[in-house]
Amino acid sequence: MANFERLAMITPNGDDSMIRVRVENVWSTLDVENGEGLSFLVVDDEGTRIHAFVQHFADAKRFKRLLQQGDWFTITGFSVVIVRNEIRMTKQRKEIVLKRNTEVGVSELFNGFIPLDLVPFQDVKNGTVHDGTSYTRDFLGVISSVSDFGLTVDDSMPRNIHNYDPKTTGSIDFVLEDNDGNHLNCRAKGILAVLFKRPIQVEDEEGISTFEYDPPGHHEVVHFTNI
Repeated sequence: MANFERLAMITPNGDDSMIRVRVENVWSTLDVENGEGLSFLVVDDEGTRIHAFVQHFADAKRFKRLLQQGDWFTITGFSVVIVRNEIRMTKQRKEIVLKRNTEVGVSELFNGFIPLDLVPFQDVKNGTVHDGTSYTRDFLGVISSVSDFGLTVDDSMPRNIHNYDPKTTGSIDFVLEDNDGNHLNCRAKGILAVLFKRPIQVEDEEGISTFEYDPPGHHEVVHFTNI
């Protein structure tokens, strides 16, 4: 049986590591410095999530074909880089770099329970969640109410220095409630709000309502905030 490295333990010095992960999300990126790109969000059987990206966009088509969302794979021949930014995709301060010599193999399914790093609602209300950092987090609760789609003045949006008109963006407010009766007032803004406006697929099971939304990119995740 192969000896897989845990995502929490991989380091920039471990180019010979082999990992076994499930692909949770796949999305294309575009920025001024790096041009087009392709990113993945992967998780191992311990629940550790990490951001992976293709080093050269010329190889994006190959990795998009090999790494299918929802399936398990083994990956070797990758690099690991340290993330210096406080705003990042996951709790891990590192990312996986998929290179031209990176090899991908199909792995058998893992049917065990993958733990979630759920954030207690009370921690958010007490302001102890991010502590100066910003990355995606997991919440579990019941959607107790949803507002109508509307426009909100957003001072964080880039503006022309000669245009003093208020900048507005679409938004939807909703309330999450946990089993202890704690509430979180949440807001989805921008592109995420438009997509969130679509009917939410809610599954009710033993009093717990769950929903999943897979954002197409990092920037949309930033606009999903607690208010």
